[in-house]
Parts: sequence; structure tokens; C-alpha cells
Amino acid sequence: MVAADLGVKLDFNLPSTIEIKDLYVGANSVNLNCRICSISKLKKYIKRDSKEGSFLLLTVFDKTGLVKCYAWDSKAEEIMAMNLKPNEIIQIKKAYVKLDFDNTPSLHIGQKGSVERINKPELTSTLPTLEDFSYSIDDFEPKSTLFCIKGIIDSTPTISTYTRKDGTNVIIHSFLLRGFKSSTQRKRVVLWLTEDISKDIPPIGQMVVIGPLKSKSLATGEIEFHGDEKTFLLPLQQKSGIVSFKSTHNLSLKVLSVGPLIKTKKGSPLVNALVYTDDGQYYILIGLEDVTSFLLSMKPGETIVGSFTFGDKNKLICSKASNIGKKLDVPPFNMTNFYEKISKIKSNIQEKNRIYFLKAVAISQAISKEIQLKNGGRIKLSEILIGDETDEISLIAWRDYAQLIENILPGERLIINGVALKTTPSPCLEVQPYTSIYRVQE
Repeated sequence: MVAADLGVKLDFNLPSTIEIKDLYVGANSVNLNCRICSISKLKKYIKRDSKEGSFLLLTVFDKTGLVKCYAWDSKAEEIMAMNLKPNEIIQIKKAYVKLDFDNTPSLHIGQKGSVERINKPELTSTLPTLEDFSYSIDDFEPKSTLFCIKGIIDSTPTISTYTRKDGTNVIIHSFLLRGFKSSTQRKRVVLWLTEDISKDIPPIGQMVVIGPLKSKSLATGEIEFHGDEKTFLLPLQQKSGIVSFKSTHNLSLKVLSVGPLIKTKKGSPLVNALVYTDDGQYYILIGLEDVTSFLLSMKPGETIVGSFTFGDKNKLICSKASNIGKKLDVPPFNMTNFYEKISKIKSNIQEKNRIYFLKAVAISQAISKEIQLKNGGRIKLSEILIGDETDEISLIAWRDYAQLIENILPGERLIINGVALKTTPSPCLEVQPYTSIYRVQE
């Protein structure tokens, strides 16, 4: 006797939709509402009958987790043609679940399965965006599963190659990501790829979401984030600090350093300052006209508020003193964690475009000379030797910024804010337009 003879219907199907946390190996006819995390290129494989097939790997997420999803053959080609992007909402229909190589469930889309774009307001509110789904680097703890992380790019990528046992080459991209709350909370991201994408990695100071990644604990106790070809890197949008060129916004900015007064080609006064926002976004603030005297009165650690015009490459512009002011209701913030020893700075020789803060003693007087350019022009270069209890290093300054070091005497104790590390022809620190140097009074 069978159930049908009794008029009983046995339904072994899963609910109309399921959440990622409820997936289990062996499940069939799975329907899942989710967002795209990343999508790979179309890849080829050899079937059991020796014919060539193709597959595509997506990683998708909902509020409960992240899962890998494989699409096979014609379905892979259909999905590739959809040109899906990270954060898009899709519905996966009639997928099945298998055990993946890392012993976690993975979704598979075969001939019966499909993927559809979904544009329903009720889903938009229930599915987190990549930014909301990602862990902040400030609060991250090691995980055994795939995850996404958000932070601020803090170094240019270094590139190296590795040859696998099968003879294929891997291009390894390595760069630093720092937290929003502290500039000292930094983790290394290592991407194992088949092509060089270094030009696509955003510049230092850009806020990003990266994933999916795996965490790797080193013998030193430090944690690295490792990714591969399925890993995406997505700059965060305007609400997180990325704004359009020439747009104007009201901001609260913490002052890190203020450079010297210089003149533009037209003879107008100009001062550069290095500032950052509460969410850790760095900017170069360019003060023009009567704003220059205001900026020169500001000290590192103080906060300014005002209306600023956004330029390119993380630059802010303010030309009216009436648009800017000192915030008096907050105490100066503590910059102790910004300062590093010279030996530590020199060990970061591969981390280009980082900005450094240090306390040192002048060992020599400044030596100034004229450097002849290829076009026949000449520019001034000044150099002094500075040191602390860990090491020594040269500090150089070009053009108008040479004034910062020309009158420094041996033995003077200095607080140096906002310099860059140069590696050729030999390691040295270079004064930037926003660099400030303070003599410590005994």
C-alpha cells in the first residue's frame, strides 16, 4: 500500500525559499534569495565522457551567511551573459547542495536550475548590502568560514610570483588594510591571482570592502586575509567618504599636520594640511587666501569644521575663512599612536605612499644645494640627518619646503608630522607639502 492509495500527499520539498544557514548536503530544489558577493570568469573542465564543459563560481550571501554557488555548462553561460555585479539581488531556483572541497555545503545550478534578477522592495530591506554584511577590520576575529572585510587601503600593492606544482604561475598581490578607529590596527591582504590587477587596487586612503576571504593565523600570532580569483574589491560609496569631483560638503576634520605658507604661481598664499575624518578617511586640505592664516594657527590634534570643496585624489579645498572654524567643544585628540621609531619606519621599505609621524633628534645641520633639471631649470634640495634610540635616517626637502629644515641645529629635538619614506637611491624621509616640524623646548 502506498501513500497515494490513502489520499495522503508526502512533500519532501524544502520551503519556497531557504536561508544560507539552513543549507545541508543532499538538499534538492533549493530556492534562495540572496545578493551577489563575487562572480568568477567562465572556466573550462573535462567531463567524464572526455567532452569539454564550462562552469562559473559565484559567492552569494544573505543575512545569515555566505556560500559558494557553482553553475554548470549552459547555465554558466546564461549567468555570465547576465553581467551580474556585486550587491545585486538574485533568486536562485532549483539548486542542489553538495559538499565542497573545504567540507562546507555549496550550491550547484544544473540544467533544472536558474538564476533571476529580483527587484522587490521587500527583499531590499531584508538582505544586507556588502558593506553591512562585511566585518570591520577593527572588530575582526579569526573565522573558519569565508567572510568579507571592510577597511581602508594603507599601502600600495607589492607583486611577486609563485609557480605551482602543475607549472602554472600565480601572481601574488599583497597590501595593507587598516581600521577605521585606529591607524595602527592594520592587517595584510594577500590575493593569489592568475593576472596582475595592481592597477585596479584603489589608492591609499580609499575605503573598501574585500571578499570573500579566508583568515590565516601566522606563527607570530598575526592574522592575514587571503583571497583568490573569486575575491572582489569594491570601493565604498559616498556615504562612506567617496564623493564626486567638485562636490561641496560640511565636514568635521581632525588636524594631523599643517605645512608652511607658500605662494602659488600667481603669487597667492597657500597652505596644505593633512586631516582625517571620524571614519578614518585621510584628506589633503588646501587652504587658499585668508584661510591660510587660520590653518597656520591650528595645532595637531585639534578639530576644524566647515564647508569644503572636494577635488581629485582625496583633496579638499577651502578659500573663504568664513567657511571654516575651530571646533571648541571637543578636546584635542591623542596622537601618541601615530608616532613610530625610525627602525620600524625603515622596515616598511616596501610599503610605498605611507605617511609617517616620528620624534627624533637632529644629528647634523642642513646641507642645501641646487639640483639641475633636464629642462635646464634648477631647484633647491636640503638635507639633514636625524635619529632616535633605534636608528638614523636622512630627512630631505625640495623647493619651497626646504625652509622647514634649513635652520635646524644639531641636538635639537623634533616632532615631525606627515613625511613620506623614499627608497631610492637610499632610504630617506621626504618632506611633503603638509609636513609640520616642531622644535621641542627643553
